[in-house]
Amino acid sequence: MSEKEITIWLTKQLRLFIPIKDNDAAQIASLFKFRTVSKGGYLLKEGQYGDWWGFVYQGLLRSYSCDANNIEYTNAFFREGSFTCELVSFSGAAVSQTNVIAIEDSHILCVNKPTLDRLFRNYPDFERFGRLLYEKILIEYKQRNLFRVRLNAHERYLHFLTHEPELIQRVPLKYIASYLNVTDTSLSRIRRKLQRLVD
Repeated sequence: MSEKEITIWLTKQLRLFIPIKDNDAAQIASLFKFRTVSKGGYLLKEGQYGDWWGFVYQGLLRSYSCDANNIEYTNAFFREGSFTCELVSFSGAAVSQTNVIAIEDSHILCVNKPTLDRLFRNYPDFERFGRLLYEKILIEYKQRNLFRVRLNAHERYLHFLTHEPELIQRVPLKYIASYLNVTDTSLSRIRRKLQRLVD
């Protein structure tokens, strides 16, 4: 991928939140690097410090945590355009309690913490971008928690189907089930019931 293509793509991400001059966007983009994770490979394992802050350029990632019985619970999916960072460990506050694994071959456009800190210092517009991005992430986190608590299993699946229809085709059902906090069997039953309504 050329430097020009990276700049154009990242500028689009920035302009979802802020107006930014082409020259500033190009200088910011020049500090972002690609990281590639093959399907089934880990971007982060529990007990490590996450060292990336950025966006999924291509591919699909899954964040998950394990309980005391080593049962996996999916926290989130990150697809093209998604911001991705394990913020607690990235800040150095603690090692990660989550894992991030590639469901598909994935390419992440990202910076490390020293580079991010430098960008925030040198580009006030980019610092504002970071603040607005964090606000969006916090809102989504709150909404995700409420959706899991307030909706029943059937409603959770319908919500996922409405808001993430593309992921139904790309994510194995067992991961969707763990994201919705239902068993594989329950999810299959819900899907069969909906299919009968369509038929």
